Amino acid sequence: MTPMTEDNYDTIDMASVADSALEDIQPGMIVKGEIVTVDSGYAYVNVGTKSDGRVPLEEFDTVPKVGEVYEVKLMNRKLVDGVYQFSRKAAVAEKSWKDFIESYNKGNREVKGKIKSSNDKGKILSLSGVNAFLPASLAADLKSVSSSDEEYFFVVKDVDKKKKSVLVSRKDYIEELNKKKWEDFLSKYKEGDIVKGEVVKFVEFGAFVRIDGIDALLHRNDMSWKKVFKQRKILKLGEVRDFVILSINRDELKVSLGLKQLKEDPWLAIAQKFNPGDIVKGKVVTITPVGAFVQIDEDIEGFVANSELSWTKSNANVKDYFSKGDESDFVILSIEPQDKKIALGFKQLSQNPWETIDERFPIDSIWKRPIKKIVKFGLFVELEEGIDGLIHVSDISWDEVKDLNKSFKVGQEVEFKILEIHKDEMKISCGMKQLTKSPWELIKEKYPPRTKVHGTVSGITQFGLFVKLADDVEGLVHISETSRNRIEKLEEHFKIGDPVDAVVLDVDVEKKRLSLSIKHYEIMSEKEEVNKILKKTSPNTVTIGDIINIELGDKK
Repeated sequence: MTPMTEDNYDTIDMASVADSALEDIQPGMIVKGEIVTVDSGYAYVNVGTKSDGRVPLEEFDTVPKVGEVYEVKLMNRKLVDGVYQFSRKAAVAEKSWKDFIESYNKGNREVKGKIKSSNDKGKILSLSGVNAFLPASLAADLKSVSSSDEEYFFVVKDVDKKKKSVLVSRKDYIEELNKKKWEDFLSKYKEGDIVKGEVVKFVEFGAFVRIDGIDALLHRNDMSWKKVFKQRKILKLGEVRDFVILSINRDELKVSLGLKQLKEDPWLAIAQKFNPGDIVKGKVVTITPVGAFVQIDEDIEGFVANSELSWTKSNANVKDYFSKGDESDFVILSIEPQDKKIALGFKQLSQNPWETIDERFPIDSIWKRPIKKIVKFGLFVELEEGIDGLIHVSDISWDEVKDLNKSFKVGQEVEFKILEIHKDEMKISCGMKQLTKSPWELIKEKYPPRTKVHGTVSGITQFGLFVKLADDVEGLVHISETSRNRIEKLEEHFKIGDPVDAVVLDVDVEKKRLSLSIKHYEIMSEKEEVNKILKKTSPNTVTIGDIINIELGDKK
């Protein structure tokens, strides 16, 4: 090659000069280049040849400085502005791919990268200069992350070396990581071990505690020997403290923790501390719709139900008696150590007014009280504060009462009699109609047995006749009492409206039944006729024929 001088400068082919300057550097080769100058668009590099090349500034993370050395790649031998084009970006990409493949061939599957972009199908990642694809189905905890400067770990699922494409999985990485964590955990810990853990999450039934990367469950029932309603009152999020491992399920990879088990079970010695009937001082710690939990010892709580607050208020509510934090005396009703339950009472601190209720309100005693409440089935009257009596609708009147609200008003004073007292059920039955005799008692007084009555047939049945008397009282003549002779069909001998003479056999007040007899009326009438004859005639002059004629009804 002819050397270039001042005299032949104009005649030398510059392309030939450049070709000779590159010597053995071929397109696609990566070489080291020193920055010799930088302008607004390019960095010019010396690659060890007679001529410099240039690299676009946009391919550098920061503006390069003169003297810095970078690896660059010759793109081709085409001249642009009289110089050859080198690429820093292509050199980095090729170097990155080479390093990636080298590591992959050695069996390394775990990689670290950043999320560049996302779509419905998945995410494009950068693995230290190598692009990779993360399918949406394998994104796991990164599904909601569209892009990030933060680096995450992944597992390489597949590599196409020809297309230079890489498929990775975040799901597989997490599974492998968890598997390793569980292997370490299971080799390190056993049931009964006391471990340190961090409270990381609260759930309805307890809390999750993280131990060496493993989330274990602390059930609410294992937090305290007392009843736990709010976990946040026992633990704080982020709190680190000791726990005891209660169980390890190696098949399902589940760990159960205990907190209360770090302390001795106070219920083991409960029988030595408390007995049914003891009066104890307690503090109301939790109020529920059905009662309240009361702390009576450091780790011992009892429960007082609404029903144990008052002797006289059936609908008593603990909110009307106590507020959270109140202290009061209570009576221990029962202790169930095996179930860790203590039943408390409050009303038992005072005398039960129902124990002496019959002394204050004896059976059959008569009282006047205002109506407290009207219900469908009767009237409630307040005998004394907190103690009501019920006048059932059937005990208000001997006659049917169709509408209580039309006949009575709240506050109206009524007179009644105490009928029954049920102490165990705390119920008192009262009656108004019992202040007067029932109509059937009056009927019984009016119609004693053997009384002769006159009426009309009001009904005919297979078993007898219904006969209505003059005062609208209806009695029954059984078929066997209609005649001394057997009658098969009453309708052949009687008609509705026929006059009937009969005698009263019985009045059943409870069953409201009046029993009559036509047969006995005839017999009584005949005996009366005989007695009349006997009174008028000497017994020695009365013949058998006379008596027969009387029995046959032949009155001469």
